[in-house]
Amino acid sequence: MDLVIEFLMELLFEGAMEVSKNRKVSNWIRYPLIIFIVLLFGFVIFGIFILGIASRKENLLLSILLIALSIFILVASILKFKKVYLEKKNDINIGEED
Repeated sequence: MDLVIEFLMELLFEGAMEVSKNRKVSNWIRYPLIIFIVLLFGFVIFGIFILGIASRKENLLLSILLIALSIFILVASILKFKKVYLEKKNDINIGEED
């Protein structure tokens, strides 16, 4: 059962990533998928950050590491988002000028 759930979630997530990158797919489909992906990543990053804050009384080193990890993942996600979605838009506009 775990294998089936893992397969379905992977299929859903990977499919959403690929469809959201494809410019040939309608904006009515792509934009909700992009929002879904951003919310999913935001939920995980926010969860790690809250876990770091909540664990500061128990273990200060773990708390600092979790907060640093969440900030690192946030910055990396923003850079990846810019690379995949925003720079691809510029590449298409440059290609149309030729």
